[in-house]
Amino acid sequence: MGVKSAPANPAAINIQRSVLVFGGSFDPVHQGHVALVQHFAKLLKVDEVRLIPAGQPWQKGGLKATAEQRIKMLELAFDEQLSVPYSIDQQEIERAAAQIPSYTVDTLTNMRSQWGNAQSNEEIALILLIGADQFHNFATWKNWQQIFKLAHIVVAARPGYSLQLDTLPSEFAALWQQANGAIEDLKQCSFGKTWLETDLAWDISATRIRDELQQQGQTRETTSLIPRKVLDYLQSQGIYN
Repeated sequence: MGVKSAPANPAAINIQRSVLVFGGSFDPVHQGHVALVQHFAKLLKVDEVRLIPAGQPWQKGGLKATAEQRIKMLELAFDEQLSVPYSIDQQEIERAAAQIPSYTVDTLTNMRSQWGNAQSNEEIALILLIGADQFHNFATWKNWQQIFKLAHIVVAARPGYSLQLDTLPSEFAALWQQANGAIEDLKQCSFGKTWLETDLAWDISATRIRDELQQQGQTRETTSLIPRKVLDYLQSQGIYN
């Protein structure tokens, strides 16, 4: 699919729908994931949320939970938790099952192509939500420059995070700075803007939760960080025992 260049006058485009895209391993799903999506769905006033569980992330090791288990955890965690519709997009899991590598640029391109001629892509704002760790690795992603032509990029930073562009690859830092604007800009055009949220109160690591569940089993701290229904499911499945 050909990707259109950013319009000269973004304010002239009438955005009909905005979609928040949030991907991850979700191994396991925790309260931070839910709070993060709730926060940005409300803040950005999106019309829809798409959750994208990873197949087999090429920059990470093996996952403990299966694809089916991670999908179930997302359903248990997010059902009735959002004020807007959400869906679990399984395209990366399906590609992994076919032994096809998944990259964010392919996922977003496929998402754009799904709408086809039914709606102009210029009327749909895609907002890709990533964490600060992903932000620092962004320039290692496949065709990362193309992502700026497919979606807006919003970074959710952990407490105490400070953006230092001089520590990033120069091409990426320049493109990020050029695209950076106010939060209102994300609803004025369909892609190509960046925004950093630095005032978040959550600092939850899925890796730490998983390690603690494996080493210590259920503790008061880990149970407070995992939605109750998800925790019950983890126990019934014995995923991290």
